[in-house]
Amino acid sequence: MTQLYMRTLVAYLSTALLTLGTPFSHAEDEQESVENARWYQVNITLFQQKSDATLDEEFSFKPVELDMGSIMQLHDGNQVAISNSGVNSPLALHQEAVNNHAFVKQNISEDWQNIVDRLDPVQQPVLINLQWSQPVYDKPHSTPIYLESSATHMQTPRLKGLFRLHVTRYLHGLFQVQYLGEDAKSIEETLSFSQSRRMRSGEIHYLDHPKLGVIMRAIPVTNPLKKSASEETDAEETLKNTEGSNQSVLNSRI
Repeated sequence: MTQLYMRTLVAYLSTALLTLGTPFSHAEDEQESVENARWYQVNITLFQQKSDATLDEEFSFKPVELDMGSIMQLHDGNQVAISNSGVNSPLALHQEAVNNHAFVKQNISEDWQNIVDRLDPVQQPVLINLQWSQPVYDKPHSTPIYLESSATHMQTPRLKGLFRLHVTRYLHGLFQVQYLGEDAKSIEETLSFSQSRRMRSGEIHYLDHPKLGVIMRAIPVTNPLKKSASEETDAEETLKNTEGSNQSVLNSRI
């Protein structure tokens, strides 16, 4: 009985120690993950395609439900709330660091606007045109970004969807979109699609659909956390050099 009790006690204590150690271990791993995350500047343009009716009849439209439980919305640079739990919790560890850097709407770069300007404004009117920067993690920790057009029909955004960027061995982009055509007679006529692409950094990628088109690009940029650390180190070195220089001047005067 004593041996059984001791074995049970040892097993319990081992489990308890592992449980106690887990949050700290996870916190350290998540902190390192955030600091070492790859950052990308993302460009996304969604546009309407006024296609032939014959093509519409041949295309199979499958309903896509948007999971709005844990999403990120692009913002204008103000402080933004990030989930403290769930798969997006790594971002919460450095919320102050990523605020005003990640998921902030940016002015469209000239080279991307030149690409967008090639679209036919009559046959391919632009519905969404966005640019931002963000950290990119593996799929379980990726952040779904909610996109919505300003154009509405029947008091509903004509286009809304989720975009998710994650990295495994390669960079992957996933789109889930719901689209309400300007000629729709009811909300039930909403069309939807889900497509993914393996992306190469800096290359333009295209998603095709009879009613919609998507062009997107992801360009590597400097992780602002590393940049901040580098700037702090440079500032410290400058301060040391300045102090040394001032001391030399003082000694020469004495």
